[in-house]
Amino acid sequence: MKPTWGYALAEFLDAFRQADAKEQRALAARASRRGSSALEKAYWAAAVESLCSEARMGPPAWVNAPNRFLPEPYFAGGMESLKAILIAESPVPFRRRNLFVSENALSRV
Repeated sequence: MKPTWGYALAEFLDAFRQADAKEQRALAARASRRGSSALEKAYWAAAVESLCSEARMGPPAWVNAPNRFLPEPYFAGGMESLKAILIAESPVPFRRRNLFVSENALSRV
């Protein structure tokens, strides 16, 4: 089940990928206001950093704020059997924030 903030993230992914470079920069800057929990804040930062890399632009400074990193590892799915796969697959912007997700975490159908 997708967390409620996951729907906002999905809409953001679509908007960012369809925008021109100027609007992408604006969207990335505004995303700094996203996230209420530590997990959400870290996830938004990782997503924006990933999208900026995809768009070949530098990420905004806010993605490197200390509150955008988790002190303890978080593994998507919550299953012990997935941990090794998630460690191997997790994209660098997520992994460096202690977020372990699938390699297609930002894919949209």
